[in-house]
Amino acid sequence: MAVNYKIDSIRSGNHESDRHAAWYAGRPWVAHYPDFMRRDIDIAPDATILALLRRACADYADRVAFELGDERLTYGDWLGRSDALARFFVHEWGLNAGDRVIFLLPNVTAFPVALLAAWTANLVIVPMLTATTAHEFVDPIADAEPKAIVGLDVLMDNFRGAPNAAGVRELVVPAPEALFGRAPAQPAHAVMFDDAVAAGASIETIERSVGPDDLALLQYTGGTTGVSKAVMTTQRNMVAEVEMLRMAVHEYARPEPDLVVSVHPFFHSAGMAVNLLHYSSNGATHLLFPKSKSAEHVVDGWRGRHVTSILAGPAFFHALLDVPAFETLDFSALRAGFVGGMPLRPDIRERWERITGRPLVEGYGLTELAGPITAQMGSRHCDASVGFPLPSIELTIRDADDRAVPPGEHGEIWLRGPCLMPGYYKHPTETARTITRDGWFRTGDIGFMDADGHLYLVSRIKDIVIVGSVNVYPSEVEAAVGAHPGVADVCAVGMPDRASGERVRLFVVRNDPALDSATVSSWCAERLSDYKCPKRIDFVDALPRSAVGKVLRRELCNRPYE
Repeated sequence: MAVNYKIDSIRSGNHESDRHAAWYAGRPWVAHYPDFMRRDIDIAPDATILALLRRACADYADRVAFELGDERLTYGDWLGRSDALARFFVHEWGLNAGDRVIFLLPNVTAFPVALLAAWTANLVIVPMLTATTAHEFVDPIADAEPKAIVGLDVLMDNFRGAPNAAGVRELVVPAPEALFGRAPAQPAHAVMFDDAVAAGASIETIERSVGPDDLALLQYTGGTTGVSKAVMTTQRNMVAEVEMLRMAVHEYARPEPDLVVSVHPFFHSAGMAVNLLHYSSNGATHLLFPKSKSAEHVVDGWRGRHVTSILAGPAFFHALLDVPAFETLDFSALRAGFVGGMPLRPDIRERWERITGRPLVEGYGLTELAGPITAQMGSRHCDASVGFPLPSIELTIRDADDRAVPPGEHGEIWLRGPCLMPGYYKHPTETARTITRDGWFRTGDIGFMDADGHLYLVSRIKDIVIVGSVNVYPSEVEAAVGAHPGVADVCAVGMPDRASGERVRLFVVRNDPALDSATVSSWCAERLSDYKCPKRIDFVDALPRSAVGKVLRRELCNRPYE
């Protein structure tokens, strides 16, 4: 029997707040859903993401699932190689259900093979950023206590440099030499990926049950905003996320199989949920791009192919649009570009839609909810909005006293839904701080909702610059400055100020070498209130970004004044 996820209301004891809470609980956005969109998802009580992927592999066995250069992996090959590797994990390495396995991989074919193998053996995946340093591995190793790692050969020295890495079994994936160069020789204790698959192919089949409440992922988050901690994501969480995405992306679906540019890293929650899991469950073919910052390489790989979809962060779309050859590509099969991770600057959207003739669809998601939970949909796209909440998602905007605020008023975004994590691994205090007793997740993001239910992101609570007693939202300043033709990239942060507590500090990457502080200041003065205008402007060659393109604001906040 299917589980139908319903939404309820909460009461605060304050009549006005209760009225606003009831408005959110009524989910006004549902009235504006496209005709095909249901109010709630329906999934079987015993559904797992493992079963969903295995069924796709059987249904589309002869179809190509992944392409990387000249390498092709069909859905049937995906299932066969992953089953062999699962047997290796269990019989050769003796891994038990629930054991953790680190993934240190970009988007290469070994990633989906190892993922399906790990879940078949009921192991828990710990995906790490490929840029993780030896020092940054220390805490996750101590916290997750992994029994094994699947890593790209050119990245493994970073892992091995962690003092507590000894004793973790190593499965090493050869990197494409044309992209990454020649890898150093691997130590004798490392097992090569293809050797493990070959060994597992001759081993007896394993029988290991996997249930909806079993952990699928431990995904570390918080690197840009606080202490890193692992989000626990269950098999059921992942199924719920995929089912929501299926409805949200339905209007952009094509009768023929999708051809997806998979450049957004699979180790990131959006890349995994939207591309690797959602599109694969529908039999799509992925064009893999392991070097996620190389827009030129993506343009070369796209040429001559009928690409239907691409997901990336705003920074990558900006880089893609700056490649002169991008305009010469064939966009006839493209249905949309999908963007998330940070607010999208209007100038990037305008350039994309002018060149491609297709929409750039914004959404909003969090690792704690297994991926995107809002998306622009139907004909009611509103500029600057991240769209409507997806089916079965409950959303409310609350003030500092946890009271619901009226439509149009800023506050913290709270969320509930079937994809919400059980909590942070080994962090019960942090879990209790962010998840209320009645299951609301406090996102730490500031936003507002209009009368139709469109959600607008404003800032993270920790990113707000408080000038005197007035909030300044960095995204507003960045949108204004980013519209200047001489600006390539921009980030606004807070800086101490004796008179007003804080003022805006601006970091600018120039398109025009002649652009100076006076010009930027004048531009801001014409478009922003005085208290929002930057007190200091720093020109930099590039903004520091995470592996998925998020600006590392804390690093900029800590930069000395020169």
